[in-house]
Amino acid sequence: MRVLAVGAHPDDLEILCGGPLARYVREGHEVVMCNATLGDRGSFEHTSEEIARIRLAEARRAAELAGAEHVTLGLSDGDVHASDRDQVRAVVDLVREARPDVIITHSPNDYMSDHNEISKLVFGSSFHATLPLFETARPNYGVVAPIFFMDTVMGLGFDPVEYVDVTSTMDTKVAMLEAHETQLRWLRDHDGIDVVEQMRTMTRFRGQQAGVDYAEGFAPCLTWLRGTTRRLLP
Repeated sequence: MRVLAVGAHPDDLEILCGGPLARYVREGHEVVMCNATLGDRGSFEHTSEEIARIRLAEARRAAELAGAEHVTLGLSDGDVHASDRDQVRAVVDLVREARPDVIITHSPNDYMSDHNEISKLVFGSSFHATLPLFETARPNYGVVAPIFFMDTVMGLGFDPVEYVDVTSTMDTKVAMLEAHETQLRWLRDHDGIDVVEQMRTMTRFRGQQAGVDYAEGFAPCLTWLRGTTRRLLP
């Protein structure tokens, strides 16, 4: 099975679905991790160009730890817009290249616009990717892929429908997040939080809901053509 996970920023996937991505790889599936933006506006220490280069390297390292392929759309933080035609085409080509059996992305009701807009982009573009006459650099992909929305940050406004036990991959999930050293500092200095500890707390909480040590929660997109009777999460 091929899995495409699309987060807004470097580190979003590690926080919100890193455990299942590591499980997918361990179970023999192919995983593509895409961060839409470069993380180029999240620093007190570096220029936009410098922090973008650093965070790209961190994102690649995190994907390597999971055994996943890494790609980026190269957008700037704060500039994700589902109505932007170029961004629509970029995500169409992403889907056409990845040819996923399942897509994981943000809930459309998270705490900031980049998360919400990439959710809309993935929903719309993954359908457009199937249309032969929606012409881009790549041929159409003939599957309207099922989508799973990952948890919001700290679970606010999100009710999980399915859980994934990530107890066995929790150490990998932590290591993936810790690869984002500059973002750990940024979130501490900008927001006053220890994001690794916050992630542990949330994953432990979802685990208690599911009867395991650590878990991550998801909700399927249940529009027409997206539903399935198959279990697609690990």
